[in-house]
Amino acid sequence: MQADDVWSQAYWQTFHKQSASDVSEVMDENSARLLSARFGRKVLRSYSSSFYAVTRFLPPDKKADVELVYAAVRYPDEVVDTFALSRDLKTTYLDAWQNDFEQTRNYSGIIPAVSSGISVIMAAFRDVMRRNQIPDAYYISFLDAMRNDINSQRFSDWHDLIENYIYGSATVVGYFLTHIYGSASGQNLDRCLRGARSLAIALQLTNFARDVVDDALRERCYVPEQHGSSSGSELVDQVLSLDQDAMTEAQLILANEANKWYQEAAFDIDAFHPDSRLAIQACHRLYSRLNTKILSNPSTTDRESLTMFEKLSVLPMSKYWRLPAALVLER
Repeated sequence: MQADDVWSQAYWQTFHKQSASDVSEVMDENSARLLSARFGRKVLRSYSSSFYAVTRFLPPDKKADVELVYAAVRYPDEVVDTFALSRDLKTTYLDAWQNDFEQTRNYSGIIPAVSSGISVIMAAFRDVMRRNQIPDAYYISFLDAMRNDINSQRFSDWHDLIENYIYGSATVVGYFLTHIYGSASGQNLDRCLRGARSLAIALQLTNFARDVVDDALRERCYVPEQHGSSSGSELVDQVLSLDQDAMTEAQLILANEANKWYQEAAFDIDAFHPDSRLAIQACHRLYSRLNTKILSNPSTTDRESLTMFEKLSVLPMSKYWRLPAALVLER
């Protein structure tokens, strides 16, 4: 993931402390839940205007839960990608975060967890998991993927990348959201999970494509060594050496593969609950549009993004009223 507006490590620490102080002043779990959701919303809006926009189409309760899921995955990602820490310290931070996650099982709610030193984001995320029956194994897989990013790694083929990295870094996040979104009447959750997997893979590949340069600077390349009928081991070496032509080729390979998964994801959107479907459709349209933009104009100098006009053009005009005025008027 890449932040629209990266917070410093010091800011995150201040944020954790202030949110814990605020929650300590409320008297009941419902108030703590509402306050925590506000903190989750702040993280989401600060980091991803695109995902923030599409989540505005969710009902309030689901929207709040999704915002907290985003915050719970954002912080570990920042530990790995942004904080100026040694590799050992990054591992230490992730281990402490996972320990807090496991400790939340011992508390009945947000308030007792926070009063015992657990961060508001983690305490509220546990509340989201309990209410939506999200398995713990998903989040453990996510944290494992974050640990894998501390050291550079290579992937033999698309299956290796998708099953051994994207599963933990993105697919399980799609599964979190699926449990929150729910299924339509007459549909089982398995079809929704299938659609969530396809969309998560597509979104992650699009992010890989737009972040090729930043990832190469971190000694990462997500193009598999075997892609299609071609061997990419030499390409990976060239990307990691910051060769401009190789990085452009990598963008096209990743975005072309993403395009296949956007097509797959479209078949299962109707399986989701009607009150969540609009947000999922908006997400699919917005990010597939971004992916198409990368394919039409790959660039190793500018990280590709959509203008506000382009974002609005793929969102349902009849629902603009759900978007905050500040977002709609942004230039």
